[in-house]
Amino acid sequence: MIKVSRVMVVVSSVWCMVGVTIAQETKVAGTGHTTDSLIVKNLYDKGMKQKASGQLALAEKTFETVIQLQPDNDLAHSQLAQIYAENEDFAAASHAALRAAELKPDNENYWNIVLEVYRKTRNVKAIPVVLDELIRLNPGNASFYHEKAYALFLDKKYEAALATCDTISARFGKTDDLYLTKHQIYLAQGNTEAAIAELEDLVARKPRESKAYILLAEMYTKVDETKKAIDLLDEAIAIFPNEPLVLLGKSDAYLAMGEQKQAYRYLKEAFGSDSLGMDAKAGILYSALANKRHSLDEIYVAELADLFTQNYPKEVKAHAVRGDIYMQLQQPDVARDAYLAALDINQYIEGVWQQLLQVELQLGRYDDVESHGKEALALFPGKPLILFFTGHGYLANKHYQAARTHLEAALNNANGENERLLTQLYSSLGDVYNAMDMHAESDVAYEEAIALDSTNAYALNNYAYYLALRKQKLPLAAEMSRRSNELEPDYPSYQDTYAWVLFQQGDYETALSWIEKAIERAGSASETLLEHYGDILAKLGHVNKAVAQWKKARNLSQAVGKDIDKLSQKIDAKQYID
Repeated sequence: MIKVSRVMVVVSSVWCMVGVTIAQETKVAGTGHTTDSLIVKNLYDKGMKQKASGQLALAEKTFETVIQLQPDNDLAHSQLAQIYAENEDFAAASHAALRAAELKPDNENYWNIVLEVYRKTRNVKAIPVVLDELIRLNPGNASFYHEKAYALFLDKKYEAALATCDTISARFGKTDDLYLTKHQIYLAQGNTEAAIAELEDLVARKPRESKAYILLAEMYTKVDETKKAIDLLDEAIAIFPNEPLVLLGKSDAYLAMGEQKQAYRYLKEAFGSDSLGMDAKAGILYSALANKRHSLDEIYVAELADLFTQNYPKEVKAHAVRGDIYMQLQQPDVARDAYLAALDINQYIEGVWQQLLQVELQLGRYDDVESHGKEALALFPGKPLILFFTGHGYLANKHYQAARTHLEAALNNANGENERLLTQLYSSLGDVYNAMDMHAESDVAYEEAIALDSTNAYALNNYAYYLALRKQKLPLAAEMSRRSNELEPDYPSYQDTYAWVLFQQGDYETALSWIEKAIERAGSASETLLEHYGDILAKLGHVNKAVAQWKKARNLSQAVGKDIDKLSQKIDAKQYID
């Protein structure tokens, strides 16, 4: 649902409001000496001309000279405040603006300059004080009171914000926006009953917009008064028949009641409304998946995603969103088709290429990753994520040199502050270097990944496994493998690694318990798990059981085209062969 927007009246840019006339410019507070006043006046006029012609640096120096000669020149302080603010030196701008206002506290323009600086710096603590000065000077300007209430709300001074709302009500009457403001404040206080009461009072006044009905229905739904929500929205539909947000409210209420078909009916009707924009509809789709408390059935979410592209067949975003939805629905084949459809419309969207490469990696379409990666890099050369995904395609296809080239390029182009990406890149390079027998480089890459993220279970596991295969740094390998299993317990591959590290350390009994955990957890054991199981059994003297596991491993290896010579040697010799 769309939340209540900020109700404060935005004051026009102060720079347009400060109209200093030539007559004012000549009214310079002086030292009593005509000559000094003339010098100051001439300098001030010079600064104004420099500022008008865009020579802000020169104007700044000129006005600073004026202030050196005449420290109480409020006009010069005011001009400096504007120049400082233009240069985004807000500390200096604040100081200069406040000095001008102190010198002439009844000059509304000066306080407006201070207010504008505080707005830009979001200084919510100081804004109410400035607004009090503006209210003193112009008590009939309701926008000052509203902005004060909002600033107090942002500063979490809720009681003061409510008191300001009461002042607004007494002076100007209670408007629809004021009800909504008080509703927000009560919500922030956790006072649900008062928040609902404000909306009920507003609805009773028959507001001209549907916002109050929608928010009140949402509140009823949250407190499990869904029947009241539906009745209220039925009333709203009669008043606002073309308002899709009312339909969305009804969908939410029915969803809270567990009535999926009714919820989908109103959601689909809202989706068909032309007054609901494409971005809003995309947001509804993402929200439908994110709502874990009252989730819409996946079949309905998929139908809405399909309807989205039917309504906007030539819009890249519609197809890309559909791809995202199907990815979250764990239907990667459909997601891939959607991303391809988006790129057929416009190939110059980097994010869609990234999504396509990811889904193709997930599907194991490594040849497609390579070819699409080349296409994407021709359009977006040097982009780290595209290089990263493409490198993984080459890695999966065992094209190690190409994988190394792409992953190193990704590392060279990556943002040094993106630690998550850097960690993944170093982990992947560790895999590539190991596959290329560049063991020293592989070790360094894994160590870099772990240094960036000590909770990177993948890097910990792979580094430990390859050390175990090489029978090097076994105590370190054992510690890293143990840690990876703590981080991601019950993961068969990590359990197998720990079993193999223990095997290399000669702790066969403990290794047996871990390999059996891995096989039980895996459900369908891989040839590697079965071979390791046989190796451990053989070391424990269970030769017949070991041979049985090696035979299973050989059958699986043969089926996928892997080398079976070593397994056959073990079976024939009925013993472990290193």
